[in-house]
Amino acid sequence: MADDADRTHYFTTRPEVPSEPREVEAEVRGHRLSFITDRGVFSCGRVDPGSRLLAEQMDLSGAEDMLDWGCGWGLIGVVAAKTWPGLRIVMVDINERACELARANLQRNGVAAEVIAGDARDVLTGRHFDAVVCNPPISAGRRAVLDVMDHAARLLRDAGSFWMVAVTKKGAKTLGRKLEERFEDVQLTARRGGFRVFRASGPIGREDDAR
Repeated sequence: MADDADRTHYFTTRPEVPSEPREVEAEVRGHRLSFITDRGVFSCGRVDPGSRLLAEQMDLSGAEDMLDWGCGWGLIGVVAAKTWPGLRIVMVDINERACELARANLQRNGVAAEVIAGDARDVLTGRHFDAVVCNPPISAGRRAVLDVMDHAARLLRDAGSFWMVAVTKKGAKTLGRKLEERFEDVQLTARRGGFRVFRASGPIGREDDAR
């Protein structure tokens, strides 16, 4: 597991912890995949079980494009590209080291996507997606997660869906209720290994949408 020094740099532009690349292999949705991970990036040296569950549960059938918000070293985006060839994929992360890894891991696994370094709320102005998939930064605090929900609702097209995973013991039930305040239809698609995956659609108009 990552140490505390790593954790403090997940949400910074340039992690200060020294680079220490580690290879990870995993089979997800029947795909044999290989990744390079690193310190200062979420889930260094292992496949995060919440992200794995999300990757296994997300259904992007019929979508033309999707956003992997907080892509880290690229698990979600790579699995999406392998599972739905032809899907246009955008991967974004504020952590530049994570984005470098994501680009390398896309190439490593023979798929392509657009990777953008920066805050999704700033760098995706004017863009919309059929699906937004996110393992939100619970460790950054609930307010950060609610901000992701709010902005994801704005990024979705009318028929789009927002897929999110949350840790059961870290307020997943409450976050599910918060999703219901923002979307007309919220479904719990999986509950396993201490995680819950939600699918939300039909963004509800909110007074603060103009912020």
